[in-house]
Amino acid sequence: MFGLGVLLLALATVHCFPNFTFDSDAAAGNLELDFTYDENAIDDYYPLDGFLSFDRANEWLTILINKYPSNITTKPLDRSPEGRSIRAVYINRQQEKKIIVVANLHAREWAATSSAIYIIHELIYHANKYPEASEFQWIVVPIANPDGYEYTTTTDRLWRKNRNSPLGIDLNRNFGYKWEVEVSPDDKNPEGDTYRGPSAFSEQESKAIGNLLKEHAQTTILYVDLHTFGETILYPWSFTDEPAPNAVWSRSVAEEGARGILSRSGKTYQVGTPAERSFKESGSSIDYCFSLNIKACIAIELTAGSYELQNSTIPLAGQEALAAVLSMAVYANAGNSPL
Repeated sequence: MFGLGVLLLALATVHCFPNFTFDSDAAAGNLELDFTYDENAIDDYYPLDGFLSFDRANEWLTILINKYPSNITTKPLDRSPEGRSIRAVYINRQQEKKIIVVANLHAREWAATSSAIYIIHELIYHANKYPEASEFQWIVVPIANPDGYEYTTTTDRLWRKNRNSPLGIDLNRNFGYKWEVEVSPDDKNPEGDTYRGPSAFSEQESKAIGNLLKEHAQTTILYVDLHTFGETILYPWSFTDEPAPNAVWSRSVAEEGARGILSRSGKTYQVGTPAERSFKESGSSIDYCFSLNIKACIAIELTAGSYELQNSTIPLAGQEALAAVLSMAVYANAGNSPL
């Protein structure tokens, strides 16, 4: 196997890895790959040996889709403010019941993206290991915030928002349900990390995900928004301490995800609403999902303690994500109804 080096920019030190070379513009942190994909060897390439840049992730997906067009297809949902494609990947498109997985609404959460890529890789190359997965159509958006993601690899590793302006907007505060509820002063402060934007769905990225959810609301049994970090599984509501309708059932779905992770890796993920486990959020994707009456709307905070991962642990986060998503999907589809 041959791997892609990790894009790791620490706050004070730039680390070089064998598969990357730095150009002369070191101050900007621009990275130039010395690796070229070989289409004939794509099956030998493992995309979890390091974090992929936006361009390299899309190149890998394009080659994969061209080689296996009957297994995997793609559709551009929209373009980011800087012109990058917000891309959805479809697997098992013949199935009606859908699982939607979105990653990287927050730019710095690279392990969310790598975990979405892990899910795609496993469902294409090792589908026989997950027979239950074949019962569902999978729609995966591995990089929902492409401009912000790119910015974290070139300029500011800890950037959270999109790049629609120099200050950016928190995409997970920009969805069109309870957007107007102020739970933190930063929500309406353009300089704040959780700035919600001038209006609900003002951003192309959140609008693209919102439209995807709306388009498939009647046939989606599970929506999962992947984040890092915290080792928690969250369910609505995000904007209030009050329980959402059918909160007991939503919690049971989340608990099934935690059991899936425990069985896969031995780790114990905590379960609760955002208000219980971290802090309230208005305009979140899971609350918007729930407002569309999608059966189960879940957020997972993968990994513990940091936005950084050692290369060797990148696949583990993906394993936990897939274990949780598949466990929750099977549970939600097994006659367990929120009604």
